[in-house]
Amino acid sequence: VLVGKASFSSAGLSFVGPARGVVPLQSPILPGRPWRSQPPKSSLQALRLYGSQGSRSPLVNWYLYEIGAEFEMIDVGGIDRSSPSFPNPFGQIPALSDGDVQLFESGAILLYLAQKYGGMDSPEKLASVSKWVVWANAALDPIVFKENESGQVLDTGLKSRPRKIERFEEILEGRQWLLGDEFSVADVAVASYLLYGIMFFPDLNMRKWPNIARYMAAAAQRPAYGKAFGAKTAAMLAQKCSGPLSEDEKKFGFF
Repeated sequence: VLVGKASFSSAGLSFVGPARGVVPLQSPILPGRPWRSQPPKSSLQALRLYGSQGSRSPLVNWYLYEIGAEFEMIDVGGIDRSSPSFPNPFGQIPALSDGDVQLFESGAILLYLAQKYGGMDSPEKLASVSKWVVWANAALDPIVFKENESGQVLDTGLKSRPRKIERFEEILEGRQWLLGDEFSVADVAVASYLLYGIMFFPDLNMRKWPNIARYMAAAAQRPAYGKAFGAKTAAMLAQKCSGPLSEDEKKFGFF
């Protein structure tokens, strides 16, 4: 689905220019696919995710599907986000409630879910993924999205060769995922931002970094990613990250 503008409501961002939308979710109750051990059903019944397809909430959906969680998806279109009962006091999405626990900011939500339901239940395990989740929010986000003072996304730093992205290309050499052969919440956080870059800028050439492009394609091909972002969107992103550069692309690039 092509739309003229897109926004990331979680950060108050709006995008000026063309963007590729995603297929909306159809069911308010979203069962996931088992991954690791199945979390206790009784505790998961209380999980509620507040969001929309035009926000960062689908990346939280992705992780919930990966860990096999059952949760209720609350479309915020008909909700008063200024209400004191809304989980985010700033009225932004995604936001999560789990019983009496209320959370906002996608990274904080991911780390909470990973620790409580995703098997990251020790300081050592949590440390192995939290550094990457925080890096995605603190370092990768400002590279992917170049904003003005109003929070509008005007461009992306991925059109050039940022030093941190060049280093990330080296880090991925010989690795399937950030923790080696094991997919984790770290990959959900990092791959989501990289793939958002192509969603916002469809002509972006990520294949100039072969290891990153391979990593992104593998992430987009995961069933849980397609379930969260839409099968057509996932297929398009995987295709744009796969295969060698053509001679014209090598010579002129996509930009």
